[in-house]
Amino acid sequence: MDQEFSFKDIVEYAQDIIVVTKASPIDDTGPEIVYVNEAFVKISGYSREEVIGKTPRILQGEDTDKKTRQKVRSALEQQQPVRVTIKNYSKTGQEYWLDLSILPLKNAQGDVTHFVAIQRDFTQHKRSQLHLEVLSNQDPLTDLYNPRGFERLSEQEFSRFKREGRPYSVLMLDLDYFKRINDNYGHAIGDLALQHFAALCQNNIRLHDVLARVGGEEFCIILPLEKKQAAFVFAEKLRSLLELAPLVVDAENINLTVSIGVGEVNVNDEDHKEVIQRADTALFVAKSDGRNCIA
Repeated sequence: MDQEFSFKDIVEYAQDIIVVTKASPIDDTGPEIVYVNEAFVKISGYSREEVIGKTPRILQGEDTDKKTRQKVRSALEQQQPVRVTIKNYSKTGQEYWLDLSILPLKNAQGDVTHFVAIQRDFTQHKRSQLHLEVLSNQDPLTDLYNPRGFERLSEQEFSRFKREGRPYSVLMLDLDYFKRINDNYGHAIGDLALQHFAALCQNNIRLHDVLARVGGEEFCIILPLEKKQAAFVFAEKLRSLLELAPLVVDAENINLTVSIGVGEVNVNDEDHKEVIQRADTALFVAKSDGRNCIA
């Protein structure tokens, strides 16, 4: 049975987002949008009148990945198909993620005159993905980085040192006599002690410092741009603060102290683990010297 239908209506009311642009120019003001469907209007918050004649770059922001943007631009310049996952922003500044496929459209002479971008809302999946990534790098008790997250960031800091010569120091910190706390008060109080110390450290580090729980009662701090002497001063500050801030449970003060080892990256280091090992060796010295001190 013959049935009349409009391809335009199919595109207009499709759940996928459809954006059509001119193929040229590809510059800061282009490519120029000539069509968007209803799904685009719904997710972006822009009306058709607000985007026709504009470039899709108005949807991007500072956090839109530069490599992804360059990949798209390169494909447009070569008039080749491309598929990426990209972060865009709505008219109100709300971020959303798209699974984006761009295809060149040719006229009867075989010349590319337009591009069509077929986009699927990827936001919920991406948020779940990012949440799982955070969980895989996070210690569930203290919300600090876990050993896996710390390893990744330690490697990055060492790479910056090798590339740019940026110094940094590492503190290895171990709560003294932690087993006694668990034995005398129970593991629930032991967990509170760990959270208490983690919060004290978190409240005193800088925004770009890295704090992680790397063992049962063992923590590690990376101090970018700090040499050993400054790191030692900071370590003494943490040691002193903890000594003056007992954990209070049911009106009882539980005194806590910490031993700290300090290490500084060295030009002869071949691996990020070497500076950590020096800090760990220094921590052993601090514990051997009677604890509640720094080496």
